Amino acid sequence: MKLIGKNSVSFYLSYLFLTISVFFILHLVYQGLGHLLLYYKHESGSNLFPNAFQLGNDVGWSKNKYTEPMNDLLKFKMNYPFTETQMVTGIYGNINQIISNLFGFLFGGAFFYISFKSFKEMGSDKLFNSNAIKWLKMFAYLNLAYAMIALCQMFMFYGVDGFAIISIFAFTFLGIIVLFIVQFFKKGYELQSQSDLTI
Repeated sequence: MKLIGKNSVSFYLSYLFLTISVFFILHLVYQGLGHLLLYYKHESGSNLFPNAFQLGNDVGWSKNKYTEPMNDLLKFKMNYPFTETQMVTGIYGNINQIISNLFGFLFGGAFFYISFKSFKEMGSDKLFNSNAIKWLKMFAYLNLAYAMIALCQMFMFYGVDGFAIISIFAFTFLGIIVLFIVQFFKKGYELQSQSDLTI
């Protein structure tokens, strides 16, 4: 099977990326609504959806040397809908964690949606087209923006962390590589347009 063009690997990969994007967006929406519901429960004392959205000093964390100092803190836990499977847990009111989680799902949704659009264009009849260039450029800028935001977030909230530095480097590198690919696509598009005019 060919990598690009109609009925190619890129065409089928595009729909895999769309599925993953929808997965991330659904997580983002569910978690955002969950935090709003937890806030409502905290302020009103309500017990809505007690299994899906838990708020209390004990939300099932195992007792160990890391969790014992946090015994008296208010914690939250969100489960996947209609299951006992945990989606996210943390200290209630920790705005850094909430922003970080929501930002991660937002970035994941955008990352895979733009990947879907880019690969879909590579699966079209004409590989070098203005839409492919547009989506690839957006993909590059998204990765570079993520790296910059993650760098700021690391210094503002977490301090220097080896894993974060590797992640920032990887997304920066990916963004730069894709910008080079965009230039190849632009050149290909120019040559293809000249060829079409000649014909």
